[in-house]
Amino acid sequence: MPVLGGNSTLNRHQGCAISVAGLLLLASYPAQRAEAQSPAGPAPKAASDARQVFEAEFFRPYNPVTAFDMVSRVPGFEILDGVDRRGYGATAGNVLVNNERPSSKSLTSDQLKRIPAEGVARIELISGADSDADVRGQTQLVNVVLKDQKGQSRPATWSIDAWYGPGALSSWDGRTFLSLAQATKAFELDDSTTLSIDLQFPNLPGRTEFYEAVKNPAGELLEYRQQRSQINQRAIQGVANLRWRPSAADTFSLNVLYRPSLNGSGSSSFVYSAADAFRSATMGGVDFGDIYKAEVASDWERKLSSALSFKLVGLLTSSYTEQADTFQTVRAVGGLVNTQYLDRATDIGERVGRGSLTWRPNDFHTLEAGLEGAFNFRDASLAIANDTGSGPVPEVLPVADTRVEELRGEAFLTDVWKLTPALTLETGFTFEASRITQTGDAQQEREFTYPKPRAILTWQMDPSNQLRASYIRDVAQLDFAEFASTVAVIDNLTTFGNPNLEPEKTWKARLEWERRFTPKMALAVSLFYDDVSDTQDLVPLSFCAGPGSVQDGSCAPADIRTLDGAGNIGNGTRTGIEARFGSPLDFLGIPNAELRFSGKFQKTSVTDPVTGEDREFTLEPAWNYLVSFRQELPDISSAWGASMKRESQRFEYKLAEEVYYNRDGDRLDIYFETTAVKGLTLRASLINVGPTPEDRVRTFYAGSRASGFVVRTDARKAYSGLDGSRIISLKASGAF
Repeated sequence: MPVLGGNSTLNRHQGCAISVAGLLLLASYPAQRAEAQSPAGPAPKAASDARQVFEAEFFRPYNPVTAFDMVSRVPGFEILDGVDRRGYGATAGNVLVNNERPSSKSLTSDQLKRIPAEGVARIELISGADSDADVRGQTQLVNVVLKDQKGQSRPATWSIDAWYGPGALSSWDGRTFLSLAQATKAFELDDSTTLSIDLQFPNLPGRTEFYEAVKNPAGELLEYRQQRSQINQRAIQGVANLRWRPSAADTFSLNVLYRPSLNGSGSSSFVYSAADAFRSATMGGVDFGDIYKAEVASDWERKLSSALSFKLVGLLTSSYTEQADTFQTVRAVGGLVNTQYLDRATDIGERVGRGSLTWRPNDFHTLEAGLEGAFNFRDASLAIANDTGSGPVPEVLPVADTRVEELRGEAFLTDVWKLTPALTLETGFTFEASRITQTGDAQQEREFTYPKPRAILTWQMDPSNQLRASYIRDVAQLDFAEFASTVAVIDNLTTFGNPNLEPEKTWKARLEWERRFTPKMALAVSLFYDDVSDTQDLVPLSFCAGPGSVQDGSCAPADIRTLDGAGNIGNGTRTGIEARFGSPLDFLGIPNAELRFSGKFQKTSVTDPVTGEDREFTLEPAWNYLVSFRQELPDISSAWGASMKRESQRFEYKLAEEVYYNRDGDRLDIYFETTAVKGLTLRASLINVGPTPEDRVRTFYAGSRASGFVVRTDARKAYSGLDGSRIISLKASGAF
């Protein structure tokens, strides 16, 4: 395996992260005594063993503008935006609003940014199962409790964020600014109805430059490539949320999102010999047509009694993208040799209906039962033609035009049972049945059934220590894009669509210990083990380029073509540890400051379908960490801080190719923030202080990786881009 940077660098950074965590742990006891002297806001209080309450005043030193700013500062908590799943029930993130999950499938963090901080009464941290909350398989949640603002003027929040990075953020017209403007305003239509409007205007240009060296097995340079990728994405996003309480027993909400985009992109690759002689070039761009994303989501909850309620949820999502690619190839000898045309269109939609009944018969049990039905589809088309001078000639690619539909239903039952004052058990069972139909270039119909049980046990050992154990069966989301073939012109990559792809299934076991040394100092450590079946990865897929079929043996051997495509490669395991820690730093003589750490180390294992050897999961990093520091400067109404993060190298495995990815360096961001100007929060940041290029090494083998014979390596360094550039950011935000 090619490695850039060496193991010494990896060990050095892992050791640094472990040392920081160890230092914090050793310092935990004296920090408890220093806590009382910290002026970073009033301490939170415990509403119960399961809930810790942070009043709005607690977050005031952080100058929050939105609920996202507040939730991001909850000690020992990290926002999870939810997972990509079919339907609604399984997509749950770890944030509630007034004890309810928003019906929208938009990212949790985006939804929090639409809630003004002035409208938040308090934040509740829920650890373990809680009979009063929709925990839905989560072991830790945050509940954002909103103020009752009937008859009060609602503040409008706004923010303008602009980045400057010469070259890295250049657009087609030469501008070097990337910006995001957002404004949110809530209106009291009457005593029972609130309308909130959110508008965003993202402008996201970006340019990445690449240098790629092609070498033979002896390491000798054969040729090199200079490449450039340019994007320019502009959009308008509007979100409207209507919340209506027609009676004390009824609550109705409606969420509508619409986002049209105007995009453009282009790329080029120039090839030179080892002696710097021009050999060839491929240049082109993409002309985008209609691009939009839309969502309509609503829910209605009715309380039938103090112990019984039901809820209905409806969700409709739709997105559409069409584009026309044109790429020309010229050579030093022969001039223009080919013009390639690609016409693509993708239409995606989802329709979901969900109904649930919640019953709290006593103080010890909360039961929920319900049904969910969903219809999903993805309609993709891809037409390819090559013109070598005599006119366009269509190129046949299997599974290029296809429509995938899924009709799915599930029934679910959950019981949150308070066994003792210190022990709570959440058990749940979901049974899912689905039918997937594919038409077009590939035609077939398949039916699946999946039982999905779960159990989560929470033990409140004492007021400061909690132990949580969970065992869950998870069924992954099928990406319908992997059912259709795709093409990447510059990298000369074709991925075959696989109509036989099955979802990955996992039994997940997790043990978590949470220790709260003081209200502002918390440590959480988790051990996890995943037993994975039908592991999703790339597999060799064959098709017939002439008459006949590979499946029935009627295809001539000379017409058989083999490409990489998404598939299932058998059973695998994932084992690891996660940790989160946060603490004030008064005990180190740094007043009004705090340090946070989060990190994960894991080992994955699966049998490679090509070599038969054990290896890690494709594109899953073995470790990552994030360390952040913030210090308040109350004398000048300001704060400053820094964060450092990194993840390990990743690998991708194909039939005759192994791909290595790594960014050999930490990402360091530094910022200064002030509220010295009344009504404004101003923030200046330096992002990627020491930017490092991303390395990608493609190692090609003769026949397949099983041969062990290397044909050549393509070693590429990616410069600039949003993740590899030093960028200056200026942000202004406020409320009025």
